[in-house]
Amino acid sequence: MIKLFWILLFINLTARAQMLKNDKLLHMGGSYGISSSVAAIVYEKTKNKNQALISGLAVSLLVGAGKEIYDKRHGDSNWNDMLANTLGATLGIVTIRIAI
Repeated sequence: MIKLFWILLFINLTARAQMLKNDKLLHMGGSYGISSSVAAIVYEKTKNKNQALISGLAVSLLVGAGKEIYDKRHGDSNWNDMLANTLGATLGIVTIRIAI
């Protein structure tokens, strides 16, 4: 059942990626890179899958939230960017979960 969930999520995200603006794709790509990198580094250090995945997701979302707070203070905030960050971070840890 969980595999079906991930397959449907991937198909949905792929379809949505066709309709996203370049800015959202940049947010997704950045979050993907941060979450997958952090998860890989934490896994190499601890050999704990859960800790690696949670760390990757948390760091990526914190960086994304920090950027949105910065943008809000400087007049160009869009919280849909945070949704793109969340999707990218989730895809990053899914990739690492498959790899380890």
